[in-house]
Amino acid sequence: MAKGNDLVRYITEQVVEYMGKPKEERKSTRGKRKEPWQTKWFGMLPFGVSMWAKDKKKGVQGRKKESDHSI
Repeated sequence: MAKGNDLVRYITEQVVEYMGKPKEERKSTRGKRKEPWQTKWFGMLPFGVSMWAKDKKKGVQGRKKESDHSI
């Protein structure tokens, strides 16, 4: 039952900390923009993969165009 008490204590501390902040500061924290879940879970990996895929797609098309001009 100690884990339940720890949870209650943690939630109580968070509520007391929140209520102790001035109203303006509480409002300013509400409007924060959340980071995308992909970045939160996987870091920069999804962004890197998307950049790699775009470059790969452009690279294939760009090579075909370059070979047409060299004839």
